Amino acid sequence: MISIQKVLCFCAAGSIGYVATAQQSRDTIIPGQTIEIIQSYKPEIARPVKPLVHPVLPNIDTTRPHFQYEVPPQTLSYTYRSVPIRPLALGRSAFEMPWQNYVKAGFGNLSSVYVDAGVAGFRLEEYETNLHVQHLSQKGSIVNQSSSRTAVDADGKYYTDGHTLNAGINVTHNSLSYYGYDHHVYDFPKASVRQAFTGIDIKAGLENNTANQWNIDYKPQLSFGYYADKYNAQERTFAFDLPVSRVVDSTLRFSLGLKGNFTQLKNDSFEAANNYFQFNPAAQIRVENISLHIGLSPTWGKDNTAYLLPDLRAQTQLFNNKLGIIAGWKGSLVQNTYGDLSRKNPFIYNIYEVKQTKADQIYAGFESTLGQHISYGGTLSWRQWRHLALFVNDYNLNPDGRLFATIYDPKTQAISLDAFIRYQVGNIFGLSASGSWYSFYHTEVYDRAFHEPMVKLAGNMYVRPLDQLYLSVGADFWDGIYAADPGGFSRKLPAFLDLSASAEYNIIPRLSIFLQLNNILGTQYERWNQYQAYGFNIIGGLRFKF
Repeated sequence: MISIQKVLCFCAAGSIGYVATAQQSRDTIIPGQTIEIIQSYKPEIARPVKPLVHPVLPNIDTTRPHFQYEVPPQTLSYTYRSVPIRPLALGRSAFEMPWQNYVKAGFGNLSSVYVDAGVAGFRLEEYETNLHVQHLSQKGSIVNQSSSRTAVDADGKYYTDGHTLNAGINVTHNSLSYYGYDHHVYDFPKASVRQAFTGIDIKAGLENNTANQWNIDYKPQLSFGYYADKYNAQERTFAFDLPVSRVVDSTLRFSLGLKGNFTQLKNDSFEAANNYFQFNPAAQIRVENISLHIGLSPTWGKDNTAYLLPDLRAQTQLFNNKLGIIAGWKGSLVQNTYGDLSRKNPFIYNIYEVKQTKADQIYAGFESTLGQHISYGGTLSWRQWRHLALFVNDYNLNPDGRLFATIYDPKTQAISLDAFIRYQVGNIFGLSASGSWYSFYHTEVYDRAFHEPMVKLAGNMYVRPLDQLYLSVGADFWDGIYAADPGGFSRKLPAFLDLSASAEYNIIPRLSIFLQLNNILGTQYERWNQYQAYGFNIIGGLRFKF
């Protein structure tokens, strides 16, 4: 079989060689040829083997997890603000107080009629309102000796998310008689010596009650006032106070404010402006137990008179805050408006020279505690007044001297000492005493600071022997009051002691009886020359809560 294949191959090769020799004999050019090889490829993927799944429980992790919590700082804001200690000035409360309203009424000798009522029940989460009414009228044993005082005070607050809006109105009507004359020589009908003062004050303001990103607190206030008497004296007032403060950190605080009071007085003789404008920057610094207040207030007063009023105060706490030492220098500007002067001395003449008083006080003092129930302190001051307002009987206007003229001493200087001590055991028992001593060692025009007391002592005690019974006793001693006689010479008025007491007993939770005693010694002393005070006075009545 192999031999046959070899023979065939040999023959084929011989044939090809013969053909090639024959072709070469005819043409030596070999034509080109193209060979194309085409391959068809189809990819195939091998089928994977299906895995066999067997269920198995996971391994138990016994490691205790550790979590990191990061709480962002929170800014606390309190809607409560401290309020003045006066009837019905209640702070915001989340619950309804029982018997917030009351009516207190009584009668007594000297034709006394006494009414005191308060309504504070109109309050919700967003707002609160208060209404207070007072009235006291009396008639003494001296001819034409009578007085009446009536006041209505209403205010309210409205709370928003970031601010507290407040508004209020105060209306007063006080009437009296000029009975300070010699009744053996002069006989005046009551209508000719009658005086009445009417005042209206309206206020409105805004205060932020939440912290902001700039740590700025602000409390702008606006007020409008009207004051008039029976004898055509009228006084109109517009005032504003725009305080702003910023807390930098726990040791530094800056404050800035604008304050102004624009008053216009008009009477039968003249019309005068009594204005002032004040710019008061300050800084408060607190380092450990030391607190500093540094302020300097440029002020422009009447007739564009400029002042630079200091406001410096330093305070430190020693012996674990049991002893406080304070010192400072305080300057102020007193307008001497007709309303302020007549409230201090209601027997003044409404035509007077309008001047403002610049007052300075440089002081140092302390306050300390002894145990848990005793606190005491004192302050020693040097004082100076430029154009201090004083009162003297005007015998040129009326020979009887029943009206007082307002005079000014260009420069008055004094050394004063104020001290107090208190002992208190909750609302069960309390005892307090205070005193003020003034030494007016320099006056320029007048030899005395007329009708300015040199000694003022006061003492109070209260005790609650039973839950239903409340007792209190008070005493006031004044001395060193000087007045001017018809000849222009000064004379000292007698010292006086005024004792008072009161008691209240709850019959039932809503009803109680009260008793009030005034001027127990019955001394008809003179706070103002020629005007004797009322004698012994007793008032009793009922108090109903609802």
